Amino acid sequence: MSGSPGAAEKVTTQPRAAMGRSWLEILPWLGAHRAGPSLLGDDVLIPNAWMSTPAGAGVPPEFLGEVCRRIAVVFLEQHRDVRLAVAFPFAFAAADFDDLRLSAKVRIALAGNGAIAALGNLTMRELARLPGIGPAALTEIGTALVRCSIPAPAPAPAVAEVESFVAGLTDRDRFLLTARVLAAKPMTLVSCGIELGISRERVNQLDSRLRNQVRTMFHASRELRRTADILAAAARPMAALGRICDSAPELGAPVPGLGLRLWQVLIRLDDRIDVVDDWIADTSIEAARQRVQKILTVAATPEGLVEIATAAEAFGLPGEETGRALAYLGYRVLNAHVLIRSASVHDAVAAVLALSGEPMTVAEIQAAVVPRRSVSSIRNAMVADERFGKADRTRWGLTRWGTRYVPIHRQIGEILDANGGQIELEELVRQVTRSFDVRAVSVRTYAATGEYVTSAGVVTRRERSYTPRKSPTKTRGLYREGDVIRWRTTIAAAHLKGSAFNLPSALAGMVGVGPNHPVELASRLGPQAVLWVSVQARCGTIKRFVDDLGLSAGDDVFLEFTPGATGLRFDVVPVAAATGGDKVRRALAATGHSAAARLPKGQLRSALAAALWLPPATDLPAVGAALRARGETELADLVAG
Repeated sequence: MSGSPGAAEKVTTQPRAAMGRSWLEILPWLGAHRAGPSLLGDDVLIPNAWMSTPAGAGVPPEFLGEVCRRIAVVFLEQHRDVRLAVAFPFAFAAADFDDLRLSAKVRIALAGNGAIAALGNLTMRELARLPGIGPAALTEIGTALVRCSIPAPAPAPAVAEVESFVAGLTDRDRFLLTARVLAAKPMTLVSCGIELGISRERVNQLDSRLRNQVRTMFHASRELRRTADILAAAARPMAALGRICDSAPELGAPVPGLGLRLWQVLIRLDDRIDVVDDWIADTSIEAARQRVQKILTVAATPEGLVEIATAAEAFGLPGEETGRALAYLGYRVLNAHVLIRSASVHDAVAAVLALSGEPMTVAEIQAAVVPRRSVSSIRNAMVADERFGKADRTRWGLTRWGTRYVPIHRQIGEILDANGGQIELEELVRQVTRSFDVRAVSVRTYAATGEYVTSAGVVTRRERSYTPRKSPTKTRGLYREGDVIRWRTTIAAAHLKGSAFNLPSALAGMVGVGPNHPVELASRLGPQAVLWVSVQARCGTIKRFVDDLGLSAGDDVFLEFTPGATGLRFDVVPVAAATGGDKVRRALAATGHSAAARLPKGQLRSALAAALWLPPATDLPAVGAALRARGETELADLVAG
């Protein structure tokens, strides 16, 4: 071989065989094995009949390498003394040693021994004596020679036209064709000028002229326009390049004069098509994205879901390829559906419920939502969005399903109104539990709490005002100082997130909140809501106080209710650590008493008793017993000490 430095010596001038030469013609030494045992396997009906067939024809590409290796092994074992140029005449008819496609390791070994130029004149036995050429290298060389001997198919008509055009160009135009016109990342005019030794302006003139020539050649070529039409028809709006090239192999055929595949040439010549990351796109990937969005929007359910099968039919693509294409464009694919809206937690929840087709618990919804969201964010999204509604006590569904669930206390009110204001308890339980996933004990609890009362087995509305279930004296953490009321609590995750939280019933009675009677208190940071939900009082969010005071989870605070000109005022006050001094004084300070540090010692006992709603004359043992009954053991131990 010749034509470049280091190329193997050209032993024969015989041209590469045309398509159709048999194995016996391209590998003359195979004739010695025609009548012998099968070379490629023992399961063939007529051993070695394949030798008379066109070389490479009918062999799947994925098996061709193994077939060539087996033939090379036979040559190595039984023909080690035949010169390679004689054994593989068509391999050595190639113009370039690169056609053998040897590994870098074998190339280096051959070059180091000066064997590249003389390869055709050597035998396998002689090669085996060279340093660095072992059995594996010999097998690789033999396999490469067999494969290189197989006739190359005639180029596709479109490829032939491109090659013909390139052959008519000057070296300078051929350089600009590959460096700028057909390059994925064109060289700059300045870089091309330096390479060619001409000015930037001259490069620009040559580039413009060449582009006109290429454009004229493309539009004048029926074969090029035909193959480009294959790509354009597939890219509506997009398709996998590999699949299209498999269905039309000429698209993937190499254009030797350019070092490109035919499709790489076509996408530079035809403005209708583009290829990005192995995807053929209609005009551009952005244009394809917009068309996909329009198609999906028309086909989507109210929750933004489209079946992959429906999208595949609309795009004219296989189902699996459709899913990959949509994922590439940034859509979420879930359970054979594509989600066209999933950025917000609202839309993600809607999609999960729509895919389920039945109500789900908040925990089940959270487990299915991607990316993962907190339980509180999912619950808040469903409460604030009219698309969602509770299907029963614990499960949520889509309102378009027709599901309707109201809290138990409201169900009781509706049933009482429908039954003239009263109903037997067992009938009430039966009606509520029949329609929703509600426990009977919960119905009985609600029927005897808050605005309802159960007497002699009959449920009616409560006529008298609400009475707290516990007195202030028995309520843990509840204290007073004159007309000021304080309730001690610990900052938790719910407070940090801005959630509402429960209040003791005794505190609710003093604040004035009750069934069907919410209150709104003034505060230094704006109105503060205290509500009655189901059977208990709940304080609205105090997150603004948490942020204002720089509080963290685990910090103790007082919710403080102070009389004002227009009613109670609300505030959140951090609990100061009570250290040092008399033990009773420290116990009083723990209730938030503003004068605990300066009261005379003789007044501490009565002030502490008053803070617990006990008579001022209550002795310390009785005060300690009250604290212990509240569960405030630490304060009780201080008083006992």
